[in-house]
Amino acid sequence: MSLRPLTIFVTSFGGQGVILPILLLVTLILLVSGQRRAAFWWAFSVALVLGLVLVAKIAFIPCGRYLGGLDLRSPSGHAGASMAVYGGLAVLVARLARSRALAGLALFCGFGLALAIAVTRVVLGAHSLSETILGGAIGLIAPLLLASRPDLFVRPVRLKWIWLLVAPVIVVALLHGVELGAESVIERIARELNAWLGVCR
Repeated sequence: MSLRPLTIFVTSFGGQGVILPILLLVTLILLVSGQRRAAFWWAFSVALVLGLVLVAKIAFIPCGRYLGGLDLRSPSGHAGASMAVYGGLAVLVARLARSRALAGLALFCGFGLALAIAVTRVVLGAHSLSETILGGAIGLIAPLLLASRPDLFVRPVRLKWIWLLVAPVIVVALLHGVELGAESVIERIARELNAWLGVCR
């Protein structure tokens, strides 16, 4: 029995068509609940990761071949975005949880899903191990940034942690498997920029 359908199913949780709506919907939920500070740090941290992954891709696509045996051509956007969004979401839920058990479960599930998505990128041959590790490492910036904010939520907190899980579930149910095709666009931009700047020939 082939595991490829399961692998494709899991990897689709990290696609742009799922990640970006989750980012927007969670930001909206935080804003509507009066948690503007949390909304800012959530949106900023995830956007920062997405921006850094984009910059890394633009740099590595034309120049990665000069790094010898590192096998770095294009850092994994799925790994980076998944670690940022699901890991960051896990931190938000853990901060709202009223028990250590629930907080621990949230962190385990969030980072576990992000790790599973990263593994599928290697299994499917979409990225090398080094590309996936680099993408995931960049993605860790978001949950670490959120975890470092002691004043993340304004007290009293009326927002229930369950709403932060309902949002991704709705998005996944509606958009799972949708891809925006950003990779080909990024690759074209990277090569055009490099041709213009003449950095790597």
